[in-house]
Amino acid sequence: MPGDGEMNEALPTQGGAYVFVMRGERAFGGRIGALGVLQFAPGYYCYVGSARKGIRARVSRHLRPGRKRRHWHVDYLRPHCRPVGVLAWTGPAAEECALNRLVADRSAESVVGFGCSDCACSSHLHFTTEHPGERLRAALPAGALWVNLNGGPG
Repeated sequence: MPGDGEMNEALPTQGGAYVFVMRGERAFGGRIGALGVLQFAPGYYCYVGSARKGIRARVSRHLRPGRKRRHWHVDYLRPHCRPVGVLAWTGPAAEECALNRLVADRSAESVVGFGCSDCACSSHLHFTTEHPGERLRAALPAGALWVNLNGGPG
């Protein structure tokens, strides 16, 4: 994994929408806030979010180790998954729910109710058994940026 400074330099400071890709190496379960106890299969999880004040700052929070206040649903998932990459989309067209639809259409399934309490989407967490980086990059307009974390395919 690149050092925090390297990763931070690669991510945009401006606001926009992003996909935080994580990999669960083995099955796990746990309480996810008000959603209750959920079970997760091994594979890749794509969490779609927005960061009005800056993608770099938001993703840095997701990556920060240790015990932190669980504010977003992804905070419950993060201790069980290894960060793989971030797809950042900035600019006037970079809208969280539009990005979410692109990711959902390229995923095997979605975790209903996850990360979408502030919109009409059914989920903002999507699952696939294969690394989603290339499929996601190919679906986005020019200007989207993929930052690979922890090595592996990009």
